[in-house]
Amino acid sequence: MNTPLKFNHEKPPDFQHEGSDFRAHYVDVAAQALVSIWRHRRRIASLVALALAVASIFIPLMPRKYSAEALIYPNLFFSHEQGKAVPLGTVDAASMVTSEARLIRSDAIVRAVVKRLGLDPMAANSRSWATQGLDWIRVKLLPETRNHSPFDRTVAMLRNKVTVTNDTRSYLISISFTATSADQAARVVNAFAIEYLRDKDLQRRRDAAAAAHGELGRQLAIYGEKHPNVLQAGAALNAARAALSAAMNPDDADQNGLVSNESVKLAIPNRTPTSPKGFVILGVSFILALLAGIGLAVWHDRMISRQNVDHRQHPRLL
Repeated sequence: MNTPLKFNHEKPPDFQHEGSDFRAHYVDVAAQALVSIWRHRRRIASLVALALAVASIFIPLMPRKYSAEALIYPNLFFSHEQGKAVPLGTVDAASMVTSEARLIRSDAIVRAVVKRLGLDPMAANSRSWATQGLDWIRVKLLPETRNHSPFDRTVAMLRNKVTVTNDTRSYLISISFTATSADQAARVVNAFAIEYLRDKDLQRRRDAAAAAHGELGRQLAIYGEKHPNVLQAGAALNAARAALSAAMNPDDADQNGLVSNESVKLAIPNRTPTSPKGFVILGVSFILALLAGIGLAVWHDRMISRQNVDHRQHPRLL
Protein backbone atom coordinates (compact mmCIF):
# COMPACT_ATOMS: atom_id res chain seq x y z
CA MET A 1 0.00 0.00 0.00
CA ASN A 2 1.09 3.52 -0.63
CA THR A 3 1.60 5.51 2.52
CA PRO A 4 -0.19 8.86 2.24
CA LEU A 5 1.88 11.97 2.71
CA LYS A 6 1.19 13.80 5.91
CA PHE A 7 1.83 17.52 6.26
CA ASN A 8 2.21 19.35 9.50
CA HIS A 9 -0.03 22.36 9.10
CA GLU A 10 1.53 24.06 12.09
CA LYS A 11 5.05 23.90 10.73
CA PRO A 12 5.71 24.86 7.09
CA PRO A 13 7.59 22.32 4.99
CA ASP A 14 11.32 22.77 4.69
CA PHE A 15 12.43 22.11 1.11
CA GLN A 16 16.15 21.94 0.64
CA HIS A 17 17.44 23.17 -2.71
CA GLU A 18 20.88 23.78 -3.98
CA GLY A 19 21.45 27.34 -5.20
CA SER A 20 23.59 28.32 -8.15
CA ASP A 21 26.93 29.91 -7.44
CA PHE A 22 26.94 32.82 -9.93
CA ARG A 23 29.95 34.44 -8.32
CA ALA A 24 32.17 31.46 -9.09
CA HIS A 25 30.93 31.48 -12.68
CA TYR A 26 31.76 35.14 -13.25
CA VAL A 27 35.11 34.77 -11.51
CA ASP A 28 35.92 31.92 -13.91
CA VAL A 29 34.82 34.02 -16.89
CA ALA A 30 37.00 36.93 -15.75
CA ALA A 31 39.97 34.60 -15.23
CA GLN A 32 39.57 33.17 -18.71
CA ALA A 33 39.35 36.70 -20.15
CA LEU A 34 42.58 37.71 -18.39
CA VAL A 35 44.30 34.60 -19.69
CA SER A 36 43.13 35.41 -23.23
CA ILE A 37 44.36 38.99 -22.92
CA TRP A 38 47.78 37.87 -21.72
CA ARG A 39 48.00 35.21 -24.41
CA HIS A 40 47.18 37.65 -27.22
CA ARG A 41 48.91 40.69 -25.75
CA ARG A 42 51.11 41.11 -28.79
CA ARG A 43 48.16 41.17 -31.16
CA ILE A 44 46.28 43.62 -28.94
CA ALA A 45 49.33 45.89 -28.77
CA SER A 46 49.73 45.69 -32.55
CA LEU A 47 46.07 46.63 -33.07
CA VAL A 48 46.39 49.59 -30.69
CA ALA A 49 49.58 50.75 -32.42
CA LEU A 50 47.91 50.48 -35.82
CA ALA A 51 44.92 52.53 -34.64
CA LEU A 52 47.17 55.23 -33.20
CA ALA A 53 49.19 55.32 -36.42
CA VAL A 54 46.05 55.72 -38.55
CA ALA A 55 44.74 58.45 -36.23
CA SER A 56 48.11 60.23 -36.42
CA ILE A 57 47.91 60.18 -40.21
CA PHE A 58 44.35 61.50 -40.41
CA ILE A 59 44.62 64.24 -37.76
CA PRO A 60 46.88 66.49 -39.91
CA LEU A 61 44.53 65.97 -42.87
CA MET A 62 41.42 67.09 -40.99
CA PRO A 63 40.33 70.72 -41.60
CA ARG A 64 41.17 73.17 -38.85
CA LYS A 65 38.45 75.23 -37.19
CA TYR A 66 39.07 78.56 -35.49
CA SER A 67 36.71 80.38 -33.14
CA ALA A 68 36.38 84.07 -32.32
CA GLU A 69 34.28 85.93 -29.76
CA ALA A 70 33.22 89.55 -29.44
CA LEU A 71 31.69 91.00 -26.27
CA ILE A 72 29.16 93.81 -26.03
CA TYR A 73 28.01 95.61 -22.91
CA PRO A 74 24.88 97.46 -24.11
CA ASN A 75 24.42 100.96 -22.77
CA LEU A 76 20.75 100.39 -22.00
CA PHE A 77 20.51 102.00 -18.60
CA PHE A 78 20.50 105.60 -19.83
CA SER A 79 18.17 107.35 -22.25
CA HIS A 80 19.68 110.23 -24.23
CA GLU A 81 17.09 113.00 -24.33
CA GLN A 82 18.20 116.31 -25.81
CA GLY A 83 21.83 115.43 -25.25
CA LYS A 84 21.31 114.46 -21.58
CA ALA A 85 21.67 111.00 -20.06
CA VAL A 86 18.53 110.10 -18.12
CA PRO A 87 18.78 106.91 -16.00
CA LEU A 88 16.17 104.22 -16.64
CA GLY A 89 15.71 102.86 -13.13
CA THR A 90 12.32 101.23 -13.64
CA VAL A 91 13.15 98.87 -16.50
CA ASP A 92 14.07 95.20 -16.31
CA ALA A 93 17.71 95.14 -17.41
CA ALA A 94 17.77 91.38 -18.05
CA SER A 95 14.79 91.60 -20.40
CA MET A 96 16.36 94.49 -22.27
CA VAL A 97 19.65 92.63 -22.74
CA THR A 98 17.71 89.60 -24.01
CA SER A 99 15.92 91.85 -26.48
CA GLU A 100 19.23 93.28 -27.68
CA ALA A 101 20.58 89.75 -28.22
CA ARG A 102 17.52 88.94 -30.34
CA LEU A 103 18.17 92.12 -32.32
CA ILE A 104 21.69 90.92 -33.13
CA ARG A 105 20.26 87.62 -34.43
CA SER A 106 17.61 89.37 -36.54
CA ASP A 107 17.55 89.12 -40.33
CA ALA A 108 18.24 92.85 -40.68
CA ILE A 109 21.54 92.60 -38.80
CA VAL A 110 22.54 89.34 -40.52
CA ARG A 111 21.89 90.81 -43.98
CA ALA A 112 23.83 93.94 -43.08
CA VAL A 113 26.73 91.77 -41.93
CA VAL A 114 26.73 89.86 -45.24
CA LYS A 115 26.81 93.15 -47.15
CA ARG A 116 29.65 94.41 -44.98
CA LEU A 117 31.68 91.23 -45.42
CA GLY A 118 31.03 91.05 -49.15
CA LEU A 119 29.75 88.14 -51.24
CA ASP A 120 31.64 85.99 -53.73
CA PRO A 121 29.65 86.11 -57.00
CA MET A 122 31.24 82.82 -58.07
CA ALA A 123 29.76 80.93 -55.12
CA ALA A 124 26.80 79.73 -57.17
CA ASN A 125 28.90 78.69 -60.18
CA SER A 126 31.48 76.75 -58.16
CA ARG A 127 28.99 74.11 -56.99
CA SER A 128 29.17 70.68 -58.57
CA TRP A 129 26.34 68.91 -60.37
CA ALA A 130 25.91 66.56 -57.39
CA THR A 131 25.40 69.51 -55.04
CA GLN A 132 22.91 71.07 -57.43
CA GLY A 133 21.02 67.76 -57.63
CA LEU A 134 20.87 67.52 -53.85
CA ASP A 135 19.64 71.12 -53.69
CA TRP A 136 16.88 70.27 -56.19
CA ILE A 137 15.75 67.29 -54.09
CA ARG A 138 15.88 69.36 -50.90
CA VAL A 139 13.79 72.12 -52.48
CA LYS A 140 11.16 69.57 -53.57
CA LEU A 141 10.98 67.86 -50.16
CA LEU A 142 11.72 70.85 -47.91
CA PRO A 143 10.60 73.98 -49.77
CA GLU A 144 10.90 76.15 -46.67
CA THR A 145 14.71 75.73 -46.80
CA ARG A 146 15.05 77.03 -50.36
CA ASN A 147 17.59 79.80 -50.92
CA HIS A 148 17.14 81.70 -54.16
CA SER A 149 20.58 83.31 -54.37
CA PRO A 150 24.12 83.04 -53.00
CA PHE A 151 23.28 86.02 -50.81
CA ASP A 152 20.39 84.11 -49.23
CA ARG A 153 22.60 81.06 -48.75
CA THR A 154 25.23 83.15 -46.98
CA VAL A 155 22.58 84.74 -44.78
CA ALA A 156 21.19 81.32 -43.87
CA MET A 157 24.69 80.00 -43.12
CA LEU A 158 25.49 82.89 -40.78
CA ARG A 159 22.12 82.65 -39.08
CA ASN A 160 22.67 78.96 -38.34
CA LYS A 161 26.33 79.12 -37.31
CA VAL A 162 26.68 82.34 -35.37
CA THR A 163 26.04 82.02 -31.64
CA VAL A 164 24.68 84.96 -29.65
CA THR A 165 24.34 84.48 -25.91
CA ASN A 166 23.61 86.89 -23.08
CA ASP A 167 24.46 86.68 -19.40
CA THR A 168 21.58 87.77 -17.17
CA ARG A 169 23.94 88.58 -14.29
CA SER A 170 26.65 90.63 -15.97
CA TYR A 171 24.42 91.86 -18.84
CA LEU A 172 27.07 90.90 -21.37
CA ILE A 173 26.25 89.80 -24.92
CA SER A 174 28.66 87.32 -26.47
CA ILE A 175 28.92 86.81 -30.25
CA SER A 176 30.93 83.75 -31.32
CA PHE A 177 31.59 82.14 -34.66
CA THR A 178 33.71 79.23 -35.93
CA ALA A 179 35.34 79.24 -39.37
CA THR A 180 38.18 77.64 -41.28
CA SER A 181 40.30 80.76 -40.83
CA ALA A 182 41.09 82.72 -37.68
CA ASP A 183 40.87 86.02 -39.57
CA GLN A 184 37.49 85.10 -41.07
CA ALA A 185 36.05 84.14 -37.68
CA ALA A 186 37.19 87.45 -36.17
CA ARG A 187 35.84 89.42 -39.15
CA VAL A 188 32.41 87.83 -38.83
CA VAL A 189 31.92 88.48 -35.12
CA ASN A 190 33.36 91.99 -35.41
CA ALA A 191 30.99 92.71 -38.30
CA PHE A 192 28.03 91.65 -36.12
CA ALA A 193 29.23 93.92 -33.31
CA ILE A 194 29.80 96.89 -35.66
CA GLU A 195 26.42 96.49 -37.36
CA TYR A 196 24.69 96.30 -33.99
CA LEU A 197 26.46 99.46 -32.83
CA ARG A 198 25.67 101.17 -36.13
CA ASP A 199 21.98 100.31 -35.74
CA LYS A 200 21.94 101.78 -32.23
CA ASP A 201 23.80 104.87 -33.47
CA LEU A 202 21.24 105.37 -36.24
CA GLN A 203 18.42 105.09 -33.74
CA ARG A 204 20.02 107.73 -31.51
CA ARG A 205 20.54 110.06 -34.47
CA ARG A 206 16.91 109.62 -35.53
CA ASP A 207 15.80 110.45 -32.00
CA ALA A 208 18.08 113.50 -31.99
CA ALA A 209 16.66 114.69 -35.34
CA ALA A 210 13.10 114.19 -34.08
CA ALA A 211 13.90 116.07 -30.88
CA ALA A 212 15.49 118.94 -32.86
CA HIS A 213 12.44 119.11 -35.11
CA GLY A 214 10.16 119.30 -32.10
CA GLU A 215 12.30 121.99 -30.49
CA LEU A 216 12.17 124.05 -33.69
CA GLY A 217 8.38 123.83 -33.75
CA ARG A 218 8.19 124.87 -30.10
CA GLN A 219 10.45 127.87 -30.69
CA LEU A 220 8.41 128.92 -33.76
CA ALA A 221 5.24 128.81 -31.73
CA ILE A 222 6.75 131.16 -29.15
CA TYR A 223 8.95 133.48 -31.22
CA GLY A 224 9.01 134.70 -34.78
CA GLU A 225 11.03 133.28 -37.63
CA LYS A 226 13.83 135.82 -37.22
CA HIS A 227 14.34 135.24 -33.52
CA PRO A 228 17.83 133.99 -32.55
CA ASN A 229 16.37 131.03 -30.67
CA VAL A 230 14.50 129.95 -33.77
CA LEU A 231 17.59 130.34 -35.92
CA GLN A 232 19.61 128.34 -33.41
CA ALA A 233 16.98 125.58 -33.34
CA GLY A 234 16.95 125.48 -37.15
CA ALA A 235 20.73 125.15 -37.27
CA ALA A 236 20.54 122.33 -34.72
CA LEU A 237 17.93 120.55 -36.87
CA ASN A 238 20.08 120.88 -39.98
CA ALA A 239 23.10 119.51 -38.09
CA ALA A 240 21.06 116.57 -36.78
CA ARG A 241 19.77 115.73 -40.25
CA ALA A 242 23.27 115.96 -41.74
CA ALA A 243 24.61 113.61 -39.04
CA LEU A 244 21.77 111.17 -39.72
CA SER A 245 22.44 111.21 -43.47
CA ALA A 246 26.14 110.58 -42.90
CA ALA A 247 25.42 107.68 -40.54
CA MET A 248 23.00 106.04 -42.98
CA ASN A 249 25.82 105.62 -45.50
CA PRO A 250 27.86 102.53 -44.50
CA ASP A 251 30.92 103.82 -46.39
CA ASP A 252 31.05 106.94 -44.27
CA ALA A 253 30.58 105.13 -40.98
CA ASP A 254 33.72 105.26 -38.91
CA GLN A 255 34.35 101.95 -37.16
CA ASN A 256 36.45 103.48 -34.41
CA GLY A 257 33.80 106.07 -33.69
CA LEU A 258 31.11 103.43 -33.41
CA VAL A 259 33.17 101.30 -31.07
CA SER A 260 33.82 104.27 -28.78
CA ASN A 261 30.09 104.89 -28.42
CA GLU A 262 29.43 101.58 -26.68
CA SER A 263 31.31 99.28 -24.37
CA VAL A 264 32.48 96.61 -26.81
CA LYS A 265 35.43 94.27 -27.03
CA LEU A 266 36.18 93.27 -30.59
CA ALA A 267 37.61 89.86 -31.36
CA ILE A 268 41.29 89.33 -32.11
CA PRO A 269 42.23 86.46 -34.47
CA ASN A 270 43.21 83.43 -32.42
CA ARG A 271 45.67 81.25 -34.35
CA THR A 272 45.12 78.24 -32.08
CA PRO A 273 42.57 75.90 -33.70
CA THR A 274 39.65 74.73 -31.61
CA SER A 275 39.24 71.54 -33.63
CA PRO A 276 40.20 68.86 -34.32
CA LYS A 277 41.31 67.97 -30.80
CA GLY A 278 44.30 65.70 -31.23
CA PHE A 279 44.43 64.38 -27.67
CA VAL A 280 40.74 63.46 -27.75
CA ILE A 281 41.04 61.66 -31.09
CA LEU A 282 44.14 59.74 -29.98
CA GLY A 283 42.53 58.83 -26.67
CA VAL A 284 39.33 57.59 -28.29
CA SER A 285 41.33 55.62 -30.87
CA PHE A 286 43.41 54.01 -28.11
CA ILE A 287 40.36 52.99 -26.07
CA LEU A 288 38.40 51.65 -29.04
CA ALA A 289 41.37 49.69 -30.37
CA LEU A 290 42.10 48.25 -26.92
CA LEU A 291 38.49 47.17 -26.43
CA ALA A 292 38.35 45.71 -29.94
CA GLY A 293 41.59 43.77 -29.38
CA ILE A 294 40.38 42.39 -26.05
CA GLY A 295 37.06 41.40 -27.57
CA LEU A 296 38.69 39.65 -30.49
CA ALA A 297 41.10 37.79 -28.19
CA VAL A 298 38.32 36.53 -25.90
CA TRP A 299 36.13 35.60 -28.87
CA HIS A 300 38.99 33.71 -30.52
CA ASP A 301 39.76 31.63 -27.41
CA ARG A 302 36.10 30.83 -26.87
CA MET A 303 35.73 29.64 -30.43
CA ILE A 304 38.80 27.41 -30.02
CA SER A 305 37.44 25.98 -26.75
CA ARG A 306 34.04 25.29 -28.34
CA GLN A 307 35.66 23.50 -31.26
CA ASN A 308 37.71 21.34 -28.87
CA VAL A 309 34.58 20.42 -26.93
CA ASP A 310 32.78 19.48 -30.13
CA HIS A 311 35.69 17.27 -31.20
CA ARG A 312 35.66 15.47 -27.87
CA GLN A 313 31.89 14.91 -27.94
CA HIS A 314 31.79 13.85 -31.59
CA PRO A 315 35.10 12.11 -32.39
CA ARG A 316 35.82 11.20 -35.95
CA LEU A 317 35.31 7.61 -36.97
CA LEU A 318 38.46 6.09 -38.27
